[in-house]
Amino acid sequence: MSTKVPNGTRVTIARAVAIAVKLLRAHRFAVIVGMLCIQGALVWTLPLMTALLRGALHIVGVRGINQDTIGEVATSPAVLLVFLGIAVTATVLILTEITLFAVIAHLALDGKRLTFTNVWQQSKATARKAASRQGPLLIPYLTLLLPVSQVGFSSVLTAHVVVPKFVSGELLKTTWGGIVYGVASAAIVYLILRSVLFPALVCRDDTTIVQALRGSFRMTTWRTLIGFGTVMFTAVLVASLTLALFVGIGAAPVAIWQTHASAGVMIGVLELVRFFVTGAAAAFLSFFFVAYVRLTHGLPAAGPKPDRSAARTRTAALTLVVLAAFFASPQVVGAVNSATFAAGNSPEIIGHRGYPARAVENSIAGIREAADAGADMVETDIQETRDGGIVVFHDVALSRMTGDSRNIYELTEAEATSLTLRQDGRTADLPTLAEFVSAADEQGVRLLVEVKPHGKEPDGFAGRVVEELNRLDPDKTHMIQSLDRDLIDDIGRIDPDRDTAHVVGFQVGGLPAGSSDSTAVIEDWSYTDRIRTEARRDGRGLYVWTVNDLDLLNDYVARGVDGIITDEVALAETSRQRIGAGPIAFYFARARGFVAIE
Repeated sequence: MSTKVPNGTRVTIARAVAIAVKLLRAHRFAVIVGMLCIQGALVWTLPLMTALLRGALHIVGVRGINQDTIGEVATSPAVLLVFLGIAVTATVLILTEITLFAVIAHLALDGKRLTFTNVWQQSKATARKAASRQGPLLIPYLTLLLPVSQVGFSSVLTAHVVVPKFVSGELLKTTWGGIVYGVASAAIVYLILRSVLFPALVCRDDTTIVQALRGSFRMTTWRTLIGFGTVMFTAVLVASLTLALFVGIGAAPVAIWQTHASAGVMIGVLELVRFFVTGAAAAFLSFFFVAYVRLTHGLPAAGPKPDRSAARTRTAALTLVVLAAFFASPQVVGAVNSATFAAGNSPEIIGHRGYPARAVENSIAGIREAADAGADMVETDIQETRDGGIVVFHDVALSRMTGDSRNIYELTEAEATSLTLRQDGRTADLPTLAEFVSAADEQGVRLLVEVKPHGKEPDGFAGRVVEELNRLDPDKTHMIQSLDRDLIDDIGRIDPDRDTAHVVGFQVGGLPAGSSDSTAVIEDWSYTDRIRTEARRDGRGLYVWTVNDLDLLNDYVARGVDGIITDEVALAETSRQRIGAGPIAFYFARARGFVAIE
């Protein structure tokens, strides 16, 4: 069966592209004003929503939402009411953000003047639909499905809404988990692709939310989506090449001054450039989809010339650019501070379960490979066997790594250590904690020992862990962490001289609660500069897990976290060396992340 786009559709798409280009050129100042107005609204709204969230959490006496506090939060009517208000506000803002350029396109193609009043009235009418009876349909679509799919239009408010890597990573380690994850991801992407015309349709006065969704599904056959995909890919490519050009231009001042401060300034400037380039790409795609919808429905789509208000629009755009530069100065200062801090900072590289890319996870060979690749520490997992032995193993069930259908707590230490670990064509023995500590000491790396209770341990588990680790490590070189807050608190009370860390699977809000000298270990999805700042203020360590992407590794090294837990030890070590090699190396290591448009 042919995959070619039908000729009529190709012609319509080509005409829509031409109209979109003409609109972007003719109304570029209106686009700038629109971008800055939306950004301005978010600048003022985000702190308000953050303050409301902090106040609500203060009511129940917690600093943030994680696996330990979610029960308290979920049973507080006041907090739930605040969350409902935040969800409604965010939905309205996101709908306005992703439809603003569509509103501009419709007004322009209807022959109406692009005044603030006209754009505001039309945008307000669109946002009002989010408060209608059909509005709740938009909450999962705009705040969950759209950002998770990473397809189509995105919003600043949902930039961090993704499937946490520790969830997807664990699912992909098993066949059935990979199938479930693949099917779910494909279903979400399919739904979003079929609704790609929703923003262009919903801004029409006579179109309801349901009608816009139905209309998008009706108009997006798989053949049509091939053409749409080509246009979207081309827009992303052009934007990426434009940013690459600016990255090259920005290297000149850094090369001249040869300071980390100058590199930080240029990184800050690149962030502003990226804002405008991505905004222009989003505007073009919005104009394209509006033009396609209008051409398909036989509506006027001639792309009129700028009207007489263009001069005033340019004046307003210039004013907003000046104001944006003023309000963006803290962002540039922050980039300078990060660059300066990175010049003298060297976070610890922590191999996640050893070095899974080169050896079986949680194996003695993994320690050696991680140490050879430059790891300072190795994160590992321990569990207690039926007879009180402590072995190194991640899952409660043995099946994934050994093929054995039993659980760790059903076996004695001797039975567990007689099993063979198998992963990616490699094999290894299942080690005891004593063997692991001895191997780490030989390699000169510290251990970050994660205690994983399976729930079948007799009372006194914390004391037995402390006793065993003190026997193996009397100098207290190695560190203990756990997702179980009560368990890690017990360990800290029994052995206050041992370094401890509390692991949180997700964190919404400020720095997770903990003792004054404990380390917070947060998942990459949860990281914010606010958490880093609070950790420094409180004198606590901050580790981030599990980071494998080079751009993110560069980012965390530059931002000054104390430790990075990673599967890609060699890549992380390369990032650390490049960031610390000098201003030029720092600049290019950080700047490469600005070239990718998502």
